Amino acid sequence: MKLARLGSARLALGVLLLAIGAIAHASDEAIELLAKRTVFGPQLNARAFGEPLHLMSREKDGHLEGDVYAELDLHFAGVAAVLSSADAVCAMLFLHLNVRSCQVGHGGTGPQLVVSAGPKQASAMGSTYSMVYAMQVVSGGADFLGVKLTAPQGPLSTKDYSIVIEATPLDAKRTFLHFGYAYSYGSLAKMAMGIYLASAGRTKIGFTVVGTGPDGQPQYVQGERGSLERNVMRNYLALKAFASVQTGTPTAQMEARLRTWFALTERHAAQLHELDLDQYLQEKHADLARMVAPAR
Repeated sequence: MKLARLGSARLALGVLLLAIGAIAHASDEAIELLAKRTVFGPQLNARAFGEPLHLMSREKDGHLEGDVYAELDLHFAGVAAVLSSADAVCAMLFLHLNVRSCQVGHGGTGPQLVVSAGPKQASAMGSTYSMVYAMQVVSGGADFLGVKLTAPQGPLSTKDYSIVIEATPLDAKRTFLHFGYAYSYGSLAKMAMGIYLASAGRTKIGFTVVGTGPDGQPQYVQGERGSLERNVMRNYLALKAFASVQTGTPTAQMEARLRTWFALTERHAAQLHELDLDQYLQEKHADLARMVAPAR
C-alpha cells in the first residue's frame, strides 16, 4: 500500500511539474488570454448560449465595444491558419449577411481588407459602403496568434473601427478565443440609428439581459449596444464556421461554410434571424458572382 501511495504521489508530482513547465514556457500573450478564461469561468461554465461562451458590451461617450470569449472544439493550428491569412480572414468576414464583398489589397505596412457592406438583400433600400481595414498579425510563438484590423473611418461619421481576434490552445483539440469589435460614432450616425430603431429595428434585441418584463420574461438590450452585440456574435460565428470546414474544393468549402454559418446563427434566432436559408444562399451566391466577374 505504501508503494502504491508513493507511486501515486510521484505521478501527481510529475503532472504538476509538467503543468508548471508548460506555464513557464507559455508566451505572455497566451498567459494574458488564459487569465480571461479564469475571470469569466462562471459565465463560460453556465453555457447560457449552448456552448462555453461569454459575451459583453459597453457604451460610453459615443464609443461602443463588444467582446466574445469562447472555448472552441477546434484545434489551435486550424484556427491560427485562418487568422494568419488575409485571404482567409476576408472570406470569413464575407459570411456575415450584410457583407457584400471582401477583397485583399496591400498597403505600405501590410495587407488591407476592402470590405463592402450594405442591406442584407441587394434589392432592398439602403446604400452600400466600403471600408478599408489595415491588418496586423501578432504571434506569441507556438501558443498564441492574434490579428488586429483597424479602419479610421466608416459610414455616417463612424470612426476608429477595431476588430481583434486572439487564440491560444487549451489542449490538443480545443482553443480559447477572444473576438473583440469596437467603433466610435458621431451625431449623424446616432441620428441614423435612431431612425432605424424607430422603424425597421424597433423590435431587434441583443443578448445582454437588462431587466425583467411584467410577464417575468427577460428584457434584452436594444439600441446601439444591441446592434453591436448582434454583429459581434455574427462575426464570431463566422470564424467558427470558417475554421470548422477544412476539406473539399474551394467551392465546396465556401458552400459548407455558408450553410454552417446560417445554422449557427439560427441557434440564436431571436437576435440573429433575418432571412431563410434559401434567401441567404441566393444573396451570397450573387455576391460571389459579382466578386469574380471581370471588370468592364
